[in-house]
Amino acid sequence: MRETANMIDESGHVLLRIINDILDYSKIAAGSFSIENDKVDIARVATSVVHSMQATVQPGVSLRLSLSPNLPKWAEGDPLRCRQVVENIVSNAVKFTEQGYIMVSVSLLAEDVATYTILTEVYDTGHGVTQDDAQKLFKPFTQLDTPYQKRRQGTGLGLSIAKSIAELLGGNIGYKPNPERQGSIFWFSVKLKKLNSLQQIQTVDALPDPSSDLSRQEVSQGEDLAEQLTQLMKISPMARILAAEDNIINQKVLVGMLHGFGFQYITVVSDGAQAVSTLSAAADAFDLILMDISMPVMNGYEATVRIRNSGIRLPIIAMTAYALKGDMERCLEKGMDDYIAKPMNRQLLMKKLLKWLVLPGGAVLATTARGRQKIPPYQH
Repeated sequence: MRETANMIDESGHVLLRIINDILDYSKIAAGSFSIENDKVDIARVATSVVHSMQATVQPGVSLRLSLSPNLPKWAEGDPLRCRQVVENIVSNAVKFTEQGYIMVSVSLLAEDVATYTILTEVYDTGHGVTQDDAQKLFKPFTQLDTPYQKRRQGTGLGLSIAKSIAELLGGNIGYKPNPERQGSIFWFSVKLKKLNSLQQIQTVDALPDPSSDLSRQEVSQGEDLAEQLTQLMKISPMARILAAEDNIINQKVLVGMLHGFGFQYITVVSDGAQAVSTLSAAADAFDLILMDISMPVMNGYEATVRIRNSGIRLPIIAMTAYALKGDMERCLEKGMDDYIAKPMNRQLLMKKLLKWLVLPGGAVLATTARGRQKIPPYQH
């Protein structure tokens, strides 16, 4: 069961990456892709990407990071988009390297009075790229026609998007063969502005004391999650969840997560109309509603409006694969209380459930209603 759940979870993340690629490509094509100006910690961007990718490399593959000692600590640019490009080319190396190593090298390529030019190179010992294929690597919807590629899922948009973002940042991206061994080198150069004196002072002043706040925060993160899970598992056996979700696989994944948190009383319905009728018959039987947005017969928005119009005030958390600006606002306008994107992150779901099942002052919502109708565990 755990292996199946992991496969489903991975499939969900693949689907989300495909959706995000298509959204980014559409924005770039429409000229509406935004670039922000903020402070960039260059070394931290690269370090964060490498750390996040460590768990995805093939067994026996070494993922390393080399940071040039003359890298500037801070510069001005778009840290999110810089990370997106670096993450894309590192992810590409991880996907196509089955043995050997992947090396991420970040160096200062050039410097003038106002700017730094930063070069990120990703070396791998993967399958490499033929001369013909190298000519079309950065074209949209390009997937190399090899048996190895057929085992990889995606849109063929990743490198095209990375190239467009690099150019919007005033930089460039490219490929060359790895001269040491079979494999590739993908590189990304970007020109970042230097901070002026006032910005540098403000940046230093704003940094937390590494011996106090930051260190305590990092150490306590794991403890906080464990404490939250313990707290949730104390209340979950008595809490009753109504989940409206039409996709059978998503139903099983969701129920598996809820069972993992200790929930026993879970009722699953397949559309908004069933959610409305179930609540009409037994509103007091539930403590919280998880509501999918896109469902047949009646969608989550309409179902929520009907539930609120009937006077039911149970917490409703929207579940949706939509990732567009304004979706959260629309959910709230329709009467929902909160929002979680699909595929659902287990830790985030845990926090949302705690937030809405524990009342101010620590009272448990599931114990506040008396004489509620009893329902058997996991109905579908």
